[in-house]
Amino acid sequence: MYKIFKQWVYKHLIPVIRVIVYLKWMKYQKQNDSICIVVGAGRSKFKGWFETDINTLDVTKEKDFKKYFSKRKINKILAEHVLEHLTDEQLNLMLKNFSKYSEKNVAIRIAVPDGYHSDINYLNKVKPGGDGEGAFDHKNLFTYRSLSDVFEKYGFVASLIEYWDEQRFFHRGYENDVCGFIERSFVNDERNKDGIPHYTSLIIDFTKRSN
Repeated sequence: MYKIFKQWVYKHLIPVIRVIVYLKWMKYQKQNDSICIVVGAGRSKFKGWFETDINTLDVTKEKDFKKYFSKRKINKILAEHVLEHLTDEQLNLMLKNFSKYSEKNVAIRIAVPDGYHSDINYLNKVKPGGDGEGAFDHKNLFTYRSLSDVFEKYGFVASLIEYWDEQRFFHRGYENDVCGFIERSFVNDERNKDGIPHYTSLIIDFTKRSN
């Protein structure tokens, strides 16, 4: 009975949430010269950024992008630990939308679990079907090579920020938040306060390839 009630409340609440978010979007456009969006923001709040989630901006649906970005295209996109929840088909749909509804000089920062991490316990937590929080819904475990390849098929160029390589060597390059703040990174995650990269993310910045 409780489950049915919960589903009923959720079903009727979503349209209300969408209206509220769209009103916030109208206000955001007036107050900001650049369009900077957070995909799958959850409870994250960043000054100058417009936070979205699947109920307000489904990255696989072009109609959602048309709703928000038909008049003003996106300047920056930030997605922290979102893409690992998408299937290959959903990733392709997302990237088509990213490409079509973003400016030529768009800056995209992506952070996902790192498939080349040296700690087997980390990998067991973040792999699809792993024992970590949310891993039951993970569809992909990316490496810097596989994530770069996916984006490059759609005309994006990768700039590696933080990653582990094939030799399990850690590359630390996250120094600023110009393209977006990543909490689950070497410098920001409390699990690394002893200076050892216990929990890091694969972080890559993408831009559009110049014609």
